[in-house]
Amino acid sequence: MFLLQLGKEIKVFFTSKGNLMFMFCMPLLLITIFSYALRDYIGGEYGTFQNAKVYYYVEDEGAVLSGFEEIRQKLEGLGVCFEQVNDYKAACSEVESSRAYGVISVKQDGYGYFRSSFNEPEGAKLVRTLFAQMAGDPKEFERTEIGNGVKRTQIEVQRFEAKNYYTFAGLSFSIMFMGLLVAFMVYDEKEHGTIERIKLSNAGIPGMVFSKVLTGVVCGMVMIGASYLYSRTVLNVNWGDKTVYILLILLCLVIFSAAFGCVVGMIGKNKTMCQSMVMMFAMLCGYLGGSITPLYLLENVPVLNRIIQLSPLYYVNRSVTSLYNGIVDEKMLYSILVLGGLTIMLAIVGIFAGKKVGKKV
Repeated sequence: MFLLQLGKEIKVFFTSKGNLMFMFCMPLLLITIFSYALRDYIGGEYGTFQNAKVYYYVEDEGAVLSGFEEIRQKLEGLGVCFEQVNDYKAACSEVESSRAYGVISVKQDGYGYFRSSFNEPEGAKLVRTLFAQMAGDPKEFERTEIGNGVKRTQIEVQRFEAKNYYTFAGLSFSIMFMGLLVAFMVYDEKEHGTIERIKLSNAGIPGMVFSKVLTGVVCGMVMIGASYLYSRTVLNVNWGDKTVYILLILLCLVIFSAAFGCVVGMIGKNKTMCQSMVMMFAMLCGYLGGSITPLYLLENVPVLNRIIQLSPLYYVNRSVTSLYNGIVDEKMLYSILVLGGLTIMLAIVGIFAGKKVGKKV
């Protein structure tokens, strides 16, 4: 019974020209508009660290600089500017004043790294992570010491232009609006009175809700696929060697958006209310989550750099940015945990909302 209901939902959904236009046009339009209209925010240098300054201090006279020079040349090729200093404390003060990304101390048996203790920008985090992976084990590096005997890992960092950033930011923004389609599908069952028949069927209201969510997931997967093909063929954006991880993050976002739309459809008193709730939530998440203004700018604004962490898109765009640069770190885990936790909360709310709707029919 459930499979028949799911098949019906998908068939009805994909026979709607409006739904098809949304799935294919929404993400492609946002990606294109954002990539060109907002390119000055990034200027083709996000992730390439142009004008990024890092100080280095040779702590021991007998320190071997050959390994450090190799790493420095690679990071300079990405736009990082290195400057040697003789006063370590003064250099640390420059970092705390946001005039530099960090201070690397070159020792005889490894490296140390000083970073801002209260406001490390996203670009500085990327530089620090890249240096850690090129020099050794990032976990060891977090303790500010890297032994020369630690196995080195070399990584390739791709140029992060506006079209690269907004391919993912625009797509995640579009996925949030996808919840509106699910909300309308759920509300239509109440408006047309078919929910009473569904309640008495073998599938019941839980089966109906699950089928709506799965239909939304299929819609989101189509949006991701269309965006992938468009960005690769038209914008010439290479998703990198961590594409599978990026797709996993986006799939978690799709499930969350579909679940949110389903709950809105059940509690909404009319379509206008459903539309307002989804639109307001999606716009708020987009503005705070870096889908319009890049995260590295938002994270440099006091107070706002805390508020943006309330948006699920903040964790999505933050993790995808790192994955695009070939970095698999805790950001990916955080985004999955946040989206998974929010989806579970919505499922609980949906269960109670479904019982309430069932009592009314």
